[in-house]
Amino acid sequence: MAPIKLFDIVGGGEKADWEKNLIWLRIFLLMHVACRTIIAQHNPALDQEPWLAVMHSLLIAVCLAGLIPRVTWLATVIATGLLGIQVLGTMPITANHIFLEFLCLALLGLLHESRIQERDLAVKALRWLVVIMLFHSGFQKLVYGYYFDGQFLAYATATEDRLACFFRFFMPADEFARLRSLRDAALGMGPYRVNSALFVAISNIAYLFELAAPALLAVRKTRSFAVIATILFVVAIEAGARELLFGALVINLLLLSLPGQWNKRLFPLFAGCYLYVVVANFDWLPMFRYYH
Repeated sequence: MAPIKLFDIVGGGEKADWEKNLIWLRIFLLMHVACRTIIAQHNPALDQEPWLAVMHSLLIAVCLAGLIPRVTWLATVIATGLLGIQVLGTMPITANHIFLEFLCLALLGLLHESRIQERDLAVKALRWLVVIMLFHSGFQKLVYGYYFDGQFLAYATATEDRLACFFRFFMPADEFARLRSLRDAALGMGPYRVNSALFVAISNIAYLFELAAPALLAVRKTRSFAVIATILFVVAIEAGARELLFGALVINLLLLSLPGQWNKRLFPLFAGCYLYVVVANFDWLPMFRYYH
């Protein structure tokens, strides 16, 4: 039996589709970064330093220019540099989704879909990125242990309106009222516990799925099933967290593991959603409060 190369376990699929998927993923990423940055710029609660405001303006201009096919690759390279400066300048409080955007753009800036070996390497690297991200998220939850009895989600329900709106349906009304009464209390007043088997089950399913999904994504026979399941998992998470743009980014990365040109086929849907979110951000259209 031939030895299995570790990097090749995320291979497979129709390689004829990989070039088109990478082209449309590149366009999606530029659109994503531009829209996310526009929203960040418009956030009145965000106290930005002058250099960061300038960096955001440059990043928006570069990403929008990158939607023109002839300059897409060059815009990817420049956007990677600008985002890298932002990452370094805002550490250690850099949002985790900024790191993901940076890594994706960096890979697409270094590797070009028109060159076969680089294209194959880019697809496999982006697939591995999703596998590592999911496992790391689940492993963190396992190590800290605050998901075992639902403490973290209970605390989030007590302190964050976006999660309270979602998790109120998975606990008794008196428990929900008690948790929300702790919202303005001193940190650690607690107890942040919920006497609901369903709520605790959801809390444990979160990290168990994140630990199991990477293994299923890495095996060719289970990959398509794992992609669909993980997309549904991401949608369920964003129903509570409301990090719509981050969820869309993860879903587009997952689409790389499906046979067919799904990044291309679904791009108009994502473009329409992004346009709506940006316009709604300026209060020109109705939109519930969300987080990018």
